[in-house]
Amino acid sequence: MEQSDRWLSLMLRTALLGLFFWMVKGMLVPVALGGLVALLLTPVQRRLAPRLGRFQRFAPAALTVGTLVLFVIPLVLITIQAIGSINQLLVRDWSRTLDDLQEFFSSRMRGLTAASGVSVEEVRNYLANLVQRAGATIAGFAGGMAAALPESIIDVFLFVVALYALLRDGGALARWMAKLSPFQEDETAELFASIRDTVNGAVLGLLATSLVQGALTTLALLIFDVPGALLLGILATLLSMLPLLGTTPVTLGAAIYLLMVGRFGAAIGMVVAAFLVGVSDNIVRPWVQSSQGRMHPLLALISIFGGLQVFGFSGIFIGPVVAAMAVWTVDTYAGLRTRRRA
Repeated sequence: MEQSDRWLSLMLRTALLGLFFWMVKGMLVPVALGGLVALLLTPVQRRLAPRLGRFQRFAPAALTVGTLVLFVIPLVLITIQAIGSINQLLVRDWSRTLDDLQEFFSSRMRGLTAASGVSVEEVRNYLANLVQRAGATIAGFAGGMAAALPESIIDVFLFVVALYALLRDGGALARWMAKLSPFQEDETAELFASIRDTVNGAVLGLLATSLVQGALTTLALLIFDVPGALLLGILATLLSMLPLLGTTPVTLGAAIYLLMVGRFGAAIGMVVAAFLVGVSDNIVRPWVQSSQGRMHPLLALISIFGGLQVFGFSGIFIGPVVAAMAVWTVDTYAGLRTRRRA
């Protein structure tokens, strides 16, 4: 084949691959997330298959159904319930409650406003504008979640299909990728091991963060004597798995309740507890993530936030994997330079 024909062949192959990835770019994130979960469940499948005897070929289907029942469906139901609760919160008549809240603040801050030269009416107007902005923000958030619901259903379907297919054929796919890898065999094995450890760390980090935030929230609710503290603590544990939202609906709702019933000190304490619970996410998750590999906690934290910004919820898992591949790239390059100097 002549040189010009080789270049033409290379350009056509690149164009076809580029066209394919451009066509499916909107579906890559749920499929990649399904692949990462399949990688995590592969050791479980190896132990489960022999126990099924002659039905061991159904092990991928059993794990897929188990994941769907234990994790995906509850997460979807929590999201739908959250949207419904926010909508019910917005359609309620809050005029009487807002009047009581403004009167409460006005009576408590009357001496402070007189000393600072700020009138009570200005304080009331500021509180009214603050509540309106908060309501508009909540309404926009709920509307965005509701608008994204059809797309989320498609993503869940793609995730489930990818999970089953990769549990069934993941071994063959891994061998094919290792065969096509341009790197040395030991480097490819190290890359695969790094990805596997990172996925394990991401999942363990998610679970550890949920348990820590749920426990801290429950403890705060019990200390400040909020009704239904245990039930709200369980809800906070589940909500902590949702990025950006987290335990805020529970902790902020508890603070508002305490404020409404006149327990001003307890409300301030609940706000402080909400801040500490939120900060714990940025401590526990990177620490667990880094403990499963060679990634520094700061890099793990940056990769989580970067992944959330680019990939959404899936970025909790995909972001650290990309960072692990970057670390592997630097390590292998440094090893190559060391061998060349030797």
